[in-house]
Amino acid sequence: MRQRPDGIRVLTLDRPGRHNAITDALFTALVEELEAIPEDRRVRAVVLTGANGTFSAGGDFDTLTTLGETSEAKVAEQLSRTMRASALLWALPQPTFAAVDGAAVGAGMSLALACDIRVASPAAILLPSFIHMGLAPDSGASWLLPRLIGEGPALQILLAGRPVDAARAHRLGLVSQISTDPLAVALELAAEYTRRPQAAVATKRLLRTVAAGDLATAIDLEAVAQATAFHSGEFTAAFDAWRTTRTVS
Repeated sequence: MRQRPDGIRVLTLDRPGRHNAITDALFTALVEELEAIPEDRRVRAVVLTGANGTFSAGGDFDTLTTLGETSEAKVAEQLSRTMRASALLWALPQPTFAAVDGAAVGAGMSLALACDIRVASPAAILLPSFIHMGLAPDSGASWLLPRLIGEGPALQILLAGRPVDAARAHRLGLVSQISTDPLAVALELAAEYTRRPQAAVATKRLLRTVAAGDLATAIDLEAVAQATAFHSGEFTAAFDAWRTTRTVS
């Protein structure tokens, strides 16, 4: 986390050597940061990015293995608690920007989708890897993706589980622009918004208030579906194969 003097809070997913894979501890730390931001008057905009040339490789494999060995009720409770990072990010009153370089996989993709605006590098990849591990979408993907591009295209992407490169993501409207330095562009856009009158904040709040549906409820439902999936034989076999090959057919 870095607070800039211009009012921009930069949140960086950073796990060197693990492609910023998400653990329970990382999710918990992110939730704590996001819970504090709405009342912090120093923060006028938020930028979410990943370190080391990658946004996030998604759920840490060791963490996923542990979930597969935990009771369904406990898995659902844990996931509902940690995955609410996406709901908190989506609900922030300040404008939010994702700077996506490299891969944004699984839950990492969901976090990027929970931001208001996404800037991608030419090497950026959005990969909904859930289906390859015999899992349901999580961290809000089942709610965020259809909201952004429509139910049909979202279902096709989630069921296929194939990488969406930066050019296709731009065509679909999943990213607003492509840049060789997405963080610099995201910071520039965020700085522009910090100079806007407070009506900009009111406009975002209005759009979210009038929209139908509830992301938090979707995440709770995803947590239950995911807990069930973790205890299926399909998960064990599919996860082992994905962990070994990570081949997208």
